[in-house]
Amino acid sequence: MLGRRDERHTPGVTTGPDSPATDPSTPIRGWRALWTPSRARLWLIAAVVAAWLPALGMPLRDWLDVSAFYAAGSLAFTSEVTELAAITAFQDEAGLPITPFVYPAGMALPYAPLSALPYGLAAAVHLLLMLAALAAAALLWALLGGLGPISRRWYVVGALAWGPAAAGVISGQNTSVALLLVVTVAWALARNHQVLAGIAAGLLAYKPQLGVPMMGLLLLRTRWVALVVSVAMFGLHYVAGVLATGGAFDWPAAWLHTVGEYQEADFVANGWQSISLPSFGRQLEILTGVPGLVYLGFIIAAAVLLLCLRAMRRLPAPEAVALAAACGLLISPHAWVYDATLLLPALAVMAARAQRRGWPWQDRWWIALAYIIALTWPLGGGLGFTLVPILVVAAPFALLERGPFKPAAPRTEP
Repeated sequence: MLGRRDERHTPGVTTGPDSPATDPSTPIRGWRALWTPSRARLWLIAAVVAAWLPALGMPLRDWLDVSAFYAAGSLAFTSEVTELAAITAFQDEAGLPITPFVYPAGMALPYAPLSALPYGLAAAVHLLLMLAALAAAALLWALLGGLGPISRRWYVVGALAWGPAAAGVISGQNTSVALLLVVTVAWALARNHQVLAGIAAGLLAYKPQLGVPMMGLLLLRTRWVALVVSVAMFGLHYVAGVLATGGAFDWPAAWLHTVGEYQEADFVANGWQSISLPSFGRQLEILTGVPGLVYLGFIIAAAVLLLCLRAMRRLPAPEAVALAAACGLLISPHAWVYDATLLLPALAVMAARAQRRGWPWQDRWWIALAYIIALTWPLGGGLGFTLVPILVVAAPFALLERGPFKPAAPRTEP
């Protein structure tokens, strides 16, 4: 995500005419030399390798979440698609990983064709589709004007190097599709294509905790056509659920029952992956025995959200979408590591601003630190928590350029 620049000059530092920093023959020395543009590109490529290392030696049959989607697709057009026992029974009989399907029932429909394939082939196809969605999201974001002259290929490399994005693809999740929809909202709003923005925001209802923030943004920015279209798309999710369950008009009740039935077991097994403040607070309650931390998480997240509302109205559309996505993750009642894929727009905005400022060393280190923290997520399995919530909390402040993210004033010689 870095553009070309003379690496012998310290970006963002203005000095007097006799200063060595203005002499192109004077190389950068010390710790700042770690993040010259050419070296930063090498670090980014190394991060791609590190992000995808967990996939080595992992058979496709062990990609857990694909099993849930495969079972749901196989049971599509029957009422069993919303039944926890039916999903797990199918997986057990087929010898697949036991992973309940807790999405809205309509999500079984796009997976029905995939379920016609042998499971290993279906998992491979799913992997390729999610990689394509991730690359498409990066390329579409690169097409947004006014975000800095960063090469398109570095947007793609930057997305592939993001640990949570790799985690989503490796685990068989579909968060890459959510990212593509979020970026589509940004692209459409930037070009005043309200119908497309509404369709993309409404399609995000397959993960309601991610779709609601986009609809809230449309409301804040008074994009009424887009908002109406998104609400209509939410209604289509209900119709899709009726079809997927073979005509069960009350499927939302069965779905909510399944979510409630699985929620506690899911948190016991996967709570260490929590990244939103409420879910991270709940995990800390389990680890420490201190009650009320989940409510404290909601209160802090709500306070940050209120701080961001005005900026969501006035910022350029792409930056506002990035902020809404970050705030949505912050306050979501359920968000795991792979959902931090939706922080990529915030990271891209930070990189574009840094590019326009000439890549000051502070910006380089903040972005590098974000990538490093993102790559540490597998350590959470042993610690009982990950460090990714730090990124979720920091993202809104970075986009607002508050606190430590306030741009440093250029230094000048007297």
